[in-house]
Amino acid sequence: MKRIIAILDLPPRRAVATVQESVEAAAKRWNANVNWIRRPLRPCHPFWQKMFVCGDVVKRFGPAHVLQLDNDMVIRSDCPSPFELAEPGQFAMVAERQCAQNRIDNGGWQKTAHEIWAKRCRLNPAPTWMHPNGGLYLYDTETFTRMFERIIQFLIVTFGANDQATDESLIINQLWNDYPESITFLPPDFNVSMLQTPEWATNPVMQSFVYHFIGPSKPHLDRCRWQRSDPPELPYPENRQSIELIKEWKDEPPTIYDIGSVFRPDLAANLLAVYPILNVSGTWSDELSVYDERLTSLDETFSSHLVLTRFLIRLGVNARRFKLRIKEDADATLQPARS
Repeated sequence: MKRIIAILDLPPRRAVATVQESVEAAAKRWNANVNWIRRPLRPCHPFWQKMFVCGDVVKRFGPAHVLQLDNDMVIRSDCPSPFELAEPGQFAMVAERQCAQNRIDNGGWQKTAHEIWAKRCRLNPAPTWMHPNGGLYLYDTETFTRMFERIIQFLIVTFGANDQATDESLIINQLWNDYPESITFLPPDFNVSMLQTPEWATNPVMQSFVYHFIGPSKPHLDRCRWQRSDPPELPYPENRQSIELIKEWKDEPPTIYDIGSVFRPDLAANLLAVYPILNVSGTWSDELSVYDERLTSLDETFSSHLVLTRFLIRLGVNARRFKLRIKEDADATLQPARS
């Protein structure tokens, strides 16, 4: 089955050179053809245009395994093929929830979006947690062409509404009703939301495989460096310890590496960015004075836990590969809150 990377590249926001070059290089590595769609497939909103991509691929290429991407996504030069992670018959995507600051309960906006579109289309709403980051859909045309045709029928019924995460809610609801067993989630590395990872967006060194520059993060897209150097460029280049470890390990890192006491993210972030299969562990302690006397105020105000939160957020989606231990103080006692 042919492999096709299909990208709607419509005005006024065309794909910048960074996107085009990284996609073409990925297609070559993955033995895929790129279908740049540079004219509207139908006179409708871009969210609805996405529903016509499947049919356009069939018309141009015949039956295919399709990786449908947005034109504001950058693929790092060592990104493995997502085609290898989902077989025909599966509909693969990446979860939209990638940051602890984004609600993960049923009170989030995703629940409302699913319910509104389900009501409009007379479907059962998909579970809240299934909401996808809509820049990437991986599917085969033989299984899912008819599903997209059913979604297209709602274009007239809903008067072309384009609110409430249109394409994401339409697709996940229809999948939930038609092919629930086909729904497959890829690791977040394959569609990292720069909106939810603002510090990654401003750093030109990619810390994961695929960056998606959504909304306010778009001004940083041009600076993103998708080609990896040898040795790899580091997001925190001043950290000497990570430089020495990378020189020592080269292309053969250990399965897990313990960095000892942790406070600043630089060392862990560098190792996790360079070695996508490495797990890093570390010990957290709230004895912040051992790091910097200026940080004693965090102890005094009982807000040292916020430093840990900040540490994990700065690791982004790579934080799932960081194994954290909490230092236990046998002499610790509970202190009453100060009045």
